[in-house]
Amino acid sequence: MVMFRIMKKEKEEREEPNGRQRSLKYKDIVLRASDLDVLEGPCYLNDHIIGFYFSYLSSLCGRNDVLFVPPSVSFWLANCDVDSRKAAMEPLKFLSKRLVVFTVNDCDDLGGAESGTHWSTSVYDRCKNSFLHLDTMEGVNYDHAIKPYDSVKEFMGKAPVPSILTSSSLKAKTKEKDVAKQASKSEPTIAEPLFEESNVPQQTNGYDCGLYVMAIDKAVCECYSSGKSGKDADWFSAVQRHVDASVEMTFRNEVLELIEDLRKN
Repeated sequence: MVMFRIMKKEKEEREEPNGRQRSLKYKDIVLRASDLDVLEGPCYLNDHIIGFYFSYLSSLCGRNDVLFVPPSVSFWLANCDVDSRKAAMEPLKFLSKRLVVFTVNDCDDLGGAESGTHWSTSVYDRCKNSFLHLDTMEGVNYDHAIKPYDSVKEFMGKAPVPSILTSSSLKAKTKEKDVAKQASKSEPTIAEPLFEESNVPQQTNGYDCGLYVMAIDKAVCECYSSGKSGKDADWFSAVQRHVDASVEMTFRNEVLELIEDLRKN
């Protein structure tokens, strides 16, 4: 029922009154002029903008073993009943994923995530068998990050993905398929996934958390689409190298320029 309300709300918000032209339609995401007003800021970002960017990163990354979970789905998984959650697991294919990236929102309104005031990122890393919570206002979203962790940890599988996922071989795509098969057949280990708070740059204001979420996920995406190996292939190191306070000065314009380019093409 919660998922139905969220989807219904999104559908209503995507319909422009009086035949107004939509700003951008990208796959199943529609951004309106009002969404771009929010992005121009300084404002707290809504789930439409972050959902659009996740969809873009999914296309850019081009990896079947990296999943960017849309904000509405992340919120729903954290709050839905057990039976509904179980039904959603098969199409998400968590067992075949090397990384699963979730958004975390501090909203307590089960009708949707838009009444929240803070975004953060939670990344399930199969090689570490851990959920790493990256919060740019340290401690603020801890309790809210625990909710999706508790909801989905039993569905992530226990066995670590073999290290060949970090290889930069030209046969990477073939290896990804082999890894997915191996992961699905592997016997589970005893330990369940851990939850860890990770050190990330801290925002300097109260509204740019959504920008940091997108910048962090961009660093993750570029790390895994670059074909690099060794330390350069570690997504957390990439976040440490590429995400800092400059996000607050540059990232809104970067996303606006991306939207304009996509609209022209």
